[in-house]
Amino acid sequence: MNQIRLMSAFDIKQRKMQMSFLKPTTQQPKSMVDYLKTNFEVLSKDIHPIDQIELHKQIGEMVYSTLTSKAIAAHQLQNSLNNISTQFQLEKASSHAKDNKIKSLEDLVIELGHDPKDVKVAE
Repeated sequence: MNQIRLMSAFDIKQRKMQMSFLKPTTQQPKSMVDYLKTNFEVLSKDIHPIDQIELHKQIGEMVYSTLTSKAIAAHQLQNSLNNISTQFQLEKASSHAKDNKIKSLEDLVIELGHDPKDVKVAE
């Protein structure tokens, strides 16, 4: 995924927009060293207020979208974990029930007079 990225931040004290233009240098960039970075600054007086509002709105929407997708992924992982936990408890209960059934059958066989130490091997 060879994407060009534009990052920006508004410096309120100095009243300027600081931007970084990131162009990937590899086919699948994984860290900042895989990008060619170009920085530039624009004074806020040179940006129309409507454009400033639109830029902040778009950045807010991108941040909100990222947070929302992460929250949905976390919720899905939590549901999966809950389902696995429930399945594990059911498996544990089933295993316990099988153990009890085997123990009951062993007790029944011994009660009927079978000596468990006197086992005949099938030929």
